[in-house]
Amino acid sequence: MKKRFIYSFILLAGLSLAACGGKGKTTESSTTAKSTEKTSQTTTATSKTTTKSSTSQSSTKSSSSETKTSESQSTVKSEKNTPAKQADTVLNQLKNDFSNDQLPQAILTSQTAVYLTAATTGAVDQGNFRILYYAEDHGIEVNDPAVNDLQPIASFEKKTYDSNEAAASAVNQIIDNGGSQINLGYGITGYQQGAAGSSFLSWQEGNWSLVVRASNIGGEVAEPLAKEAVAYLETAMLPAPQNVGQISLTASISDSYQNNSVVWQKGTTVYTIQHFDALQALKMAVSTNQ
Repeated sequence: MKKRFIYSFILLAGLSLAACGGKGKTTESSTTAKSTEKTSQTTTATSKTTTKSSTSQSSTKSSSSETKTSESQSTVKSEKNTPAKQADTVLNQLKNDFSNDQLPQAILTSQTAVYLTAATTGAVDQGNFRILYYAEDHGIEVNDPAVNDLQPIASFEKKTYDSNEAAASAVNQIIDNGGSQINLGYGITGYQQGAAGSSFLSWQEGNWSLVVRASNIGGEVAEPLAKEAVAYLETAMLPAPQNVGQISLTASISDSYQNNSVVWQKGTTVYTIQHFDALQALKMAVSTNQ
């Protein structure tokens, strides 16, 4: 009897242990399944994130490439119309329009900051014409109506007369050797005298007569500009007058292009250059020899 009871107890204990072991395995299996599922979800999420990141990087690279292309196109477009190229275009067009004459090639005081343009008077006439030059902050076509509202910086004019005498008279050459003498350097003597609130310093160089006007009211002095002009003409060659030439410069600074003039005769023709800058007027005249 005692043996049966002991066997029954052992049997029941074994069954209980078996039941507990089965539950442990089931839980372990369930936990593994859930862990696998989570790993799978994490892998999928990571894959999506990687795809999005790759797409974003691709878009960024594409955008960067488009920006660089746009900048490159803008640079090329800008280089096509630089002030220097604009000036060359204008001067070449005028040279073709007035092919019988040597037009000035130096007009701007600086060709790096402004754009040159021009307007011609009336139809192209090889005997009589006038060119007005403009310096602006943007390119403008030659003879564009927009220049009508702008201020010229210089002009070049050709006028034909009936005789050499009429042309010489139109030059209005002034020779004045009166007043006090001033050494202008390079063996050249100038003569200075005053009249009506101004002083005039005159001298001769070949067939050219030159004069610098200074305002006494503004305390201006003619001598510095006169010496500067003499020094420049020692290294540069003006067109040769046939027979007379007159250069009139102003010591004062003005925006008016008529402030300084270079006028010379060539047979029955008279050429006139005007520029707001005194020395640039001389350089403009010299450049007709180029």
